[in-house]
Amino acid sequence: MSRRGRPTLADVAAKAGVSLKTASRVINGEYGVAPATASRVQDAARDLGFRPNHLARTLASRRTSAAVGLVIPDLSDPFIAALAAEVEQNLAARDLQFMSASHGDDPERQRRQSRALVERRVDALVVVSAPGDASYLQPEIDHGLVVVAVDRPLDGVAVDTVVVDNEKAARLGVDGMIKAGHRRIAALSLDSELWTLTERIRGYHHAMEQAGIAVDPALVRSHCADVAEARAVMATMLAADDPPTAVLAAKGGVGRAAIRAMLDAGVVLDLTVFDEVADPDLLVIPPSTVVESGPVRLGAAAASMVLERLDGLHGPAREIVLAPLFEHPRPLTQVPPTGSDRTARGARANATARRTA
Repeated sequence: MSRRGRPTLADVAAKAGVSLKTASRVINGEYGVAPATASRVQDAARDLGFRPNHLARTLASRRTSAAVGLVIPDLSDPFIAALAAEVEQNLAARDLQFMSASHGDDPERQRRQSRALVERRVDALVVVSAPGDASYLQPEIDHGLVVVAVDRPLDGVAVDTVVVDNEKAARLGVDGMIKAGHRRIAALSLDSELWTLTERIRGYHHAMEQAGIAVDPALVRSHCADVAEARAVMATMLAADDPPTAVLAAKGGVGRAAIRAMLDAGVVLDLTVFDEVADPDLLVIPPSTVVESGPVRLGAAAASMVLERLDGLHGPAREIVLAPLFEHPRPLTQVPPTGSDRTARGARANATARRTA
């Protein structure tokens, strides 16, 4: 077989016992091949895991460099865009061809996009995964496809993976708010099936549990449909008799929604948010803590793993877990450690005073 085990048209022809030209005619759907012969070629292609090289078919000249596919949720997300740009930049330095496809966190769409890229004979896939099982990639991996998961693991296959310790990041962020005296800490998130967001909510619960603080279910919403719902949920929490004094936002968009709800209510709560809150109009209420996953370092690490595999590195799947990075745009509010109701009202009064000062 070809280098790294990817089956070629020549392998198919040899297995079927036909000439290369006959195998090519069958694969390309041309006429003039006996049905029994065509069936043998198709069976051989299926047994070997062969996929037609649509890219080579499209290009005017024969491909001379390896190709890498990037499968991501959505390029309009600034975090994903920065990660993708870093992957592409690192691969371009080695003159690799680069193709990308977006799945919108839809597992079935990810499956289709991955297959389409494989049929274009990419040598590697870099995947920011949608939720769900990805074991459909195993036959391609067995035939030499390099797969690297970045930011989120790929379920169902053992592949090189680079992620951030999201559970620890959330736990440390919440622990900082607890040490400042907060007890009524809200947690907001979007899709509860995404690994990154699930890990962050898990870190929230661990921090509260380790501090011996009972979690109020009314202060936790881990499955907001979108940022508009997150804003409405935050507004409802702020209007309650016993409102939160601090917030963990598991995603940048949720952080922006929380800030807008604070602006509407005329209060400023301590806010720990994942990834940058970049809207200039919201700088009047900067987060107290920003947890930086670091899309550039994630993209660079993923590209490096791809290149090492393409250069011939063998061995079991590797995992890189990056430590979270923290920024503190403004100090945390120090809350007196008194009863929960009194603490909440006092913190809200302090927040309102800061907002109107």
